[in-house]
Amino acid sequence: MYINRIVYIQNMSENATNKLVFFPSGRLGNAFFRYMACAVVNIINPALEYTLLADFRPPVQKFTYYPGLDQEGQDLYHGTCDLAAEAEKNDAVLGYNTLGFFKHTIDQLSSNKYINKDNGQGLYVKKTLTLTDTNFFNHFYKKLENFNVCLDGYFQFGYIYLKYKPQILNYMETHKAKHAILTDRNERFLLRELIDDVVLPTRYDIAIHIRLDDFKGRPDFIEVEHYIRVFETLLPVLKEQKICLVYQAGNNPMDTDYIATCVQWFRDHAIPLCLESNTVLHDFNILKQAKILVCSMSTLSWAAAYLSKDIQQCYMPDYHFYTEPARRAFFFHKPIENTSLYQVKTTPAQKIKTYLITLPAYAERLATLDSLNHQLALIGLDATLYQGVHGKDIFIYEAASKVTHIKHILWENTTYFYDTRVRLNGQPMTKGEFGCAWSHLNLLRQFVAEPVSANYYLILEDDVELVKPVGELEELLRNIPADADMCHLAKSDWYPFVRTQPANAYFYECEKRFFNKTTAYVVSLKGAQKILDYTPHSINVPVDDLYNMIFRLTPDFRFYVPATYFFQEQAAAVSTIHAIDA
Repeated sequence: MYINRIVYIQNMSENATNKLVFFPSGRLGNAFFRYMACAVVNIINPALEYTLLADFRPPVQKFTYYPGLDQEGQDLYHGTCDLAAEAEKNDAVLGYNTLGFFKHTIDQLSSNKYINKDNGQGLYVKKTLTLTDTNFFNHFYKKLENFNVCLDGYFQFGYIYLKYKPQILNYMETHKAKHAILTDRNERFLLRELIDDVVLPTRYDIAIHIRLDDFKGRPDFIEVEHYIRVFETLLPVLKEQKICLVYQAGNNPMDTDYIATCVQWFRDHAIPLCLESNTVLHDFNILKQAKILVCSMSTLSWAAAYLSKDIQQCYMPDYHFYTEPARRAFFFHKPIENTSLYQVKTTPAQKIKTYLITLPAYAERLATLDSLNHQLALIGLDATLYQGVHGKDIFIYEAASKVTHIKHILWENTTYFYDTRVRLNGQPMTKGEFGCAWSHLNLLRQFVAEPVSANYYLILEDDVELVKPVGELEELLRNIPADADMCHLAKSDWYPFVRTQPANAYFYECEKRFFNKTTAYVVSLKGAQKILDYTPHSINVPVDDLYNMIFRLTPDFRFYVPATYFFQEQAAAVSTIHAIDA
């Protein structure tokens, strides 16, 4: 896991005890998300002391002066990082530049001045660093014990919290008797009040959480018809279950009508339903101790599922807020792995499932993809890890190949033929190339075999890097040509695409030439079927060669590329395909 693999940068500062400061904002669910962000930072920086804002005494002097640190190699942070990139990234936030430049007045000055001109080769460093929703991904994995660290934001980064759930839960268990969180209503909760179950007078098999009151009129309000669809989906399992609907009771007639509509549906289907509206902690425990939880668009119900020891299945709204400027930074779809997403008014019309092909043996590659995965989540593309085929697990049988030129390749219980004459350059396929191609083909087989739940798959490899703003990617994917079989979104570095006719304002046809790389592409259901029909029983070439063979040699494979590529291989990535013995 990434948190356990942090490379700490050498620190030349004094070993003062600094604080990790929790800022109150929002109700209990929002406070819990902010605490999870604190937990991630504190796991990486255990010397920081967690405290609430009310108990924090900011330093009188805002900056620490370090004399004589203006030479490369003698800077405040010097280690394996790229110093120039580190300086550029941190200058505005921390008030210093690791290459020996600083902001003369630090908070106000817009341009840098060389440090020798003013104070004799030293650096001014802020004593307090504030992490926000905007800069969190630039800093959370760094060594920050040199500063007081304030967390001032909502930090609704569900992907990160699910990925590091074992470490976060262990941290919470360790500190539950001491750490507290605070809401904007000045409600104070010890962490153990959230983690430890309380004895309830009644426990339910299925709990349904509905958030009304202040959500009405907001983009995250869920109209009642969407809940009714969820009830209909669950109808086969509702019988003989103890079911409750949890909500905050009020006097608003619209809220009363909303709840009455839900209650009437259960009456019409002769299914008993209990209504629960209690203190926030009591209701939180009802949600947390159910077996099936239907969540509203609420951080409270998400947190209940995240902390639950009992929930086996969770339902969350498939919302999409990227086009809402006030909401685009917030995203928390999956509190547990077994989470199903249900449709709401902001659910994208075109369903794209995103898969990231990886191997357990190369798990360290995923450490570089946290920011990308969060960006994809913001535009509704929750990436699912897909475990590929490792070349070392493939067996090659050559019994008759000297006569037939055909070998048999076996992985688990599946056998493909390999015709050694097909590849144009005459190079024999390596086990790594077989494994890569097999991984992509297996994923396409999953696509065509599963019930229709997506229009497209966005397939990424684990050395991928997004080189365009995620907002442009969101717009691009809303404009996939209707007849597309495949849209190649990555850099083809050996054979650049030659674009011809525009299909629309976003995608182009291109000349039928060679291309390489399968770093990132979109494939439609019919496109996946065409690929599998072309090579039903054989793997004769690497997967990028296979795709361009189909494009070049078949008349009806609809292939498009954007005006410029959106993804590329990470510059520092080392291919693992050829690292496996042929």
